Amino acid sequence: MSVKTVLLFRSKTDDASNEDVYEKLLHDHGYHVKTISPIQFRFINIDLLSTKLKSHDYYGLIFTSKRAVEAVQRVLTDIDRQRWQRIYVEGPATGTLVKELFGSTTKILGAESGGSELLADFIIKDVRDIEGTVNLLFPCAQARLDLLPKRLSSERAIHLDEIIVYETIPSDSLEQELNEYLKNHGVPNVIGFFSPSGFDSVFKASQRIGLDLTNNKIVLISFGKTTSAAIRNCLESSSFDERSCLKPTAEEFLRVVQNIQ
Repeated sequence: MSVKTVLLFRSKTDDASNEDVYEKLLHDHGYHVKTISPIQFRFINIDLLSTKLKSHDYYGLIFTSKRAVEAVQRVLTDIDRQRWQRIYVEGPATGTLVKELFGSTTKILGAESGGSELLADFIIKDVRDIEGTVNLLFPCAQARLDLLPKRLSSERAIHLDEIIVYETIPSDSLEQELNEYLKNHGVPNVIGFFSPSGFDSVFKASQRIGLDLTNNKIVLISFGKTTSAAIRNCLESSSFDERSCLKPTAEEFLRVVQNIQ
C-alpha cells in the first residue's frame, strides 16, 4: 500500500500561529495531511479547582492532557504557581505547556515515560522513599482513562485526589468537515485517532455519511491502549487494519505510517 493521504482526528492548537507538529512532520516527509477536531471541550468545576490549587496538602500535580493544563491556567495565581514545585506529565506536548505555565524552576517529570501506566510506575518509583502518605492532585477529564488512577490507587502510600475539570462532547462541525474532506480528497489512506471519545464521535459520524472504516483500504492508527481498545471493541465483528503507536509523539506516528506496506 502506498500511503499518500493522512487524516488526523485530534484537537487543533488554539494558537493559529503555532504550527501543528504532526502536520509539519508528515508534510516534510511527503504526505498530504489534514487535521479535524472530532470533539470540543467544556471546562467545569473551576471554582473547586482554584481552591485545591491553593492547598498546601499536596506533594505534586499530575497532568495527562493539555486541556487539564488549560483548565489550571484559567485560575492559577502567581502565588499558586510558586507553591507547585513538582509536576508529573504524560507526553512531551503536555510537558511543554506545563513548563510555559509554571516556569523553568518547577520540576517537570515523566514526560518521556510513554503512556499512563508507565507514568504511574514512574511516579511510584519517584515517591517511594517519602515517609507517610503522598497526596497528589489530578485534574482530569470526565472521560479520563482508568490506567493511571488504578495503578496509583493500588499503592497504600499514595492518595490520588481526582478533580474533573473538563468534559468532552462531539464537535458541532465534525460531520460537515468530514464530508468536505471526502468530497475534496477522497477516502484517506490513513486515519489517526488520538482518544477513545474522538474515535467514538468519528465512528458515529462516519456511519451517518457512509464512510466505511472496516474495508481494509484505510489503515487506522491509534494513540494509547485505551484508544486501540475502543477501536477493536467497536469493530471486532468486522475486518479492519489497526496499528498502534508506542509513544504519544509525532515521530512515533510517522514511524508507524512509514512501516505500512
